[in-house]
Amino acid sequence: PTVASLRPYAIVLDNLVDARPAEGLDQASLVIEAPVEGGITRLLAFFDPALASSTKIGAVRSARPYFVEWAEGWKAVFGHVGGSPEALEKLTRIPSSSVLDVNEMVKANAYWRDARRVSPHQVLTSVERFSAFIGPVATSSAAFSSWSYTQEPIPGVSSTVAVPSVRIPYGGSYTVRWTYDATTQRYRRTQATAAISREPLFFTNVVVIKTEATILDNAGRLRLRTTGSGDAVIYRDGQKYMARWRRAAGEPIRFVGTDGADLSLRAGSTWIQVTTDDLTFAGLEA
Repeated sequence: PTVASLRPYAIVLDNLVDARPAEGLDQASLVIEAPVEGGITRLLAFFDPALASSTKIGAVRSARPYFVEWAEGWKAVFGHVGGSPEALEKLTRIPSSSVLDVNEMVKANAYWRDARRVSPHQVLTSVERFSAFIGPVATSSAAFSSWSYTQEPIPGVSSTVAVPSVRIPYGGSYTVRWTYDATTQRYRRTQATAAISREPLFFTNVVVIKTEATILDNAGRLRLRTTGSGDAVIYRDGQKYMARWRRAAGEPIRFVGTDGADLSLRAGSTWIQVTTDDLTFAGLEA
């Protein structure tokens, strides 16, 4: 009961090479990686507020509208450093019961700047700092639809393929490889030459979803479609499952089979790779 009403922390994290290694990413329950302007990717990492208070998180970066929409699906406390005009405008229209906005540009006490890091990749927070600043308002009675989990092969999906590793070709230092470790039943992430995280990253489920992007301005900022449905590939237990993603406004992303029934993940952490490029989605390499 002391944790049931706590809202997850959804924090926008940098993924530029200059910002690596990330702090606390190995402790995330869910990460959504999506393209932003300039051909780079950025991360929306969800954390359990009941984590050890000393857990550092960062580097924290600016919001994009699709990160706000995904955070809303889990009724999260949303951490970021400013944002694109559309993201900030969207946050003014969403009630705090759906997204509790903790913008470093306004609420700096929830963060600090690490002088050992290069600006603008120097903003950090911690579970202790975040929790102390937010206090009791980080509880909510707003419910969201939870995912289902099973230790068995995903029911309702007839065709599976054994895949020991998968490569998501975002390009350059953003191309990702996940390699399955049968001993731990998790996937290990590698990316370019600079370690993305202070600790090795192992995630239980890796999901790749395909959507569309619209360029919003001269800076190349994007709008990603986060509602409706699209193609998805689920990797778990060393197997590849073809699926679909679905999402209604204000709801979490769901994964369904060809019959429309929800697909179960393996209990553990999940990393969602978002792509807007047909060649990237079709170019997944085992």
